[in-house]
Amino acid sequence: MTLEISKMKRIAVLLSPPLIIIIGYVTATFFSSFLDEWAWIPLALVYWTSLTLCIVNFKGDKRVKDWLEKSKPSKLSISLALIFGLFPMSVLMMNYHLFDSALIIVLWIAFALVNPWFEELYWRGLLLDAAVEWLPKWISVGYSTLFFILSHPLMWGVFSIANSHYHVFITLFLLGIVWSVIYYKTGSLRWAIFSHFLVNIGIMTVPVFLNIYVPPI
Repeated sequence: MTLEISKMKRIAVLLSPPLIIIIGYVTATFFSSFLDEWAWIPLALVYWTSLTLCIVNFKGDKRVKDWLEKSKPSKLSISLALIFGLFPMSVLMMNYHLFDSALIIVLWIAFALVNPWFEELYWRGLLLDAAVEWLPKWISVGYSTLFFILSHPLMWGVFSIANSHYHVFITLFLLGIVWSVIYYKTGSLRWAIFSHFLVNIGIMTVPVFLNIYVPPI
């Protein structure tokens, strides 16, 4: 099901990534001034709200469940989802000892469960659907991936050392492309969301936000 929306709304969707990043940057900067690394919580709430507003207001006649419909058979997509999703687990296995707080564990799992839904519905669902009507698929993927990458150092990187690390740029570049390919191949965000969940678990998002874990330079 294609994304049937007006020209103005399509333009609004395509222009929304930098606006979302600016809102995130301002939020992160403001709250980190007195919450330090715990600014990740208000940032997450503002970020998810911004993504939701875009999805709700610009999705046109497409329903959220259309993005989550049963995936078309694709062994390549399933393989990519699992390979790229499980690869970061090495980080978790080498640093699991850093989870010395029940609160951190609960927040880490909660973020990993919630975040992929918002990000995939926006970055791979809404944005790719809006872009692909006017642009070739490879340019649409590049556009979505570019801003997906920038959102991390410019938002989370305000207080998180790891999110400004060069490893993040390489990882996000690969993931943005892979998750886009999965969406195009399967016609659904199911496997992209699942892979995203695995990545959020493996890279220890909350300990990274709190600078409990900082990758070696």
